[in-house]
Amino acid sequence: DSKMAFPIKVIMDEIFGVQNFRNWITRRKTNPKNYTSKAYGNISDYILFYSKSKDYIWNKQTEPLSELQTENEYRHIDEKTGRKYMRVPLHAPGVRKGDTGKDWRGITPPPGKHWQYSPITLDEMDAKGDIYWSKNGNPRRKIYLDENKGVGVQDIWWDFKDAHNQNIKITGYPTEKNLELLKRILLASSNEGDIVLDAFIGSGTVADVASQLNRKWIGIDNSFESIKSNMRRLTHGTERMG
Repeated sequence: DSKMAFPIKVIMDEIFGVQNFRNWITRRKTNPKNYTSKAYGNISDYILFYSKSKDYIWNKQTEPLSELQTENEYRHIDEKTGRKYMRVPLHAPGVRKGDTGKDWRGITPPPGKHWQYSPITLDEMDAKGDIYWSKNGNPRRKIYLDENKGVGVQDIWWDFKDAHNQNIKITGYPTEKNLELLKRILLASSNEGDIVLDAFIGSGTVADVASQLNRKWIGIDNSFESIKSNMRRLTHGTERMG
């Protein structure tokens, strides 16, 4: 939480090296409340993402596009296929001396830019109908909605609140974390068969998620209540909050 996040950041920088700090993630942990204290409502906590070195496992996580994003960005429909698409430039920043820096169909890349693809690839894309030509002869690439895998997850997480209604299944352990929250982290930073370590296993959410995702796990805790909670969870599962 906000009381410990900054001291822990300093310690983690010393242990892992500041160059291996990857993200400071803010999570909305609860719904807004009517706090009576003279301060802003406290609805967030923090996740510090470090790697051991510059070579680490990273499986990019994505979120689906919202309806508003779809409507605003994918406004065009392909006449032949009926597929929705958006138009994006075929250029990229930087000057190149190879094929991507040369003219294509008599068109020169704008100053300080080059083609994203070689002329041969551009011809193939055009033959497949994947390039849109404007009235003044400006080519743009078609990006189809049905090929969009979603937007990369950002460093503010809105969708993993702590248990907040009686239908959510929990153990009742005081510091229990959202199961889907841990699932995102394990999917991003490990592969099937890997070993996941939780040095403060608490209610056993990490062990539960690791088992579901076919990861091995090691859990550590010096609290007898934590051990009891884990044994109960592993043998009987979780129960509805109510």
